[in-house]
Amino acid sequence: MVARQLYQQYTLNASNSVTFPKQAGDSGAVINEVGEGAEILLDVTPYSYVNVVPKKFGQGFIISRETIEDSMLPVQTDNLVRISLRTANKVDQDCIDTAITGTQAGSTFTGSGTSLFFQGAETIVSGSGSIGQYDIIDSIVKIEQYNYVPDSFVIHPNSKAFITRLPHFTSTIHYGEPMMQEGQLAAPGLFGEILGLDAFASINVPGFTRNYTGTYAAAQPRALVASRGRTSNILGQYSPLGFFVERRPLTTAVKPLEERDSIGVYVTIRYAPVVVQGKTISVIHTLTS
Repeated sequence: MVARQLYQQYTLNASNSVTFPKQAGDSGAVINEVGEGAEILLDVTPYSYVNVVPKKFGQGFIISRETIEDSMLPVQTDNLVRISLRTANKVDQDCIDTAITGTQAGSTFTGSGTSLFFQGAETIVSGSGSIGQYDIIDSIVKIEQYNYVPDSFVIHPNSKAFITRLPHFTSTIHYGEPMMQEGQLAAPGLFGEILGLDAFASINVPGFTRNYTGTYAAAQPRALVASRGRTSNILGQYSPLGFFVERRPLTTAVKPLEERDSIGVYVTIRYAPVVVQGKTISVIHTLTS
């Protein structure tokens, strides 16, 4: 569930839906100077709203009585691990696709592979279809121009190779301290820090092992830069990227299946990710494998 970390958790306790306001207007706007006794102007910036209804997802598997009688614990454990991974992949894919679909129009970039090198003189090198130093910087700037603080970078492991091959992020010989610092690798998918961004890798980023079918399907998005509100600042609290709305956490039920002389194990979850501020996301697309 790598991309779930981009969203703020929102738990539904007594309803099957929730409505969030979606901001419109300029995030760099200021209040007005007011003269003594003068009328104070009213802000009439409109809001739009999105209603979120969690969907139910589930799957089950069978544990035969023979595996129980024969104490075949590795088989039972493997079934549990497999259904857990399939559930996590589904959540991850939905969170990634929702982020891509919710991206602000104009905040997508074709991977240019452009980076600045020093080989006796400054040299700009481009590699079409890859991710370069400039691509990440441009994506960061796209979010910063809306007055948000980018803090996350999500990429497919295949595209991660483009990053780790760049000396800008790994070399201490030419550049002093490496710009790709190892983070505290406790979070799912986290492999380090790049240009101040927590860097995550997930096989569920589209374009390689699966295809994205939404708004930018033709370009096949391959990487995301986002402001998830990692730090407790007013911008992150006031206008988060979005919410992971959960009505039922991951739940397991067990049922005897007499006709099969087995036990049925069922896993269900009810959730829906939603983006409420598309200006907090930028997308890099059209990369090679």
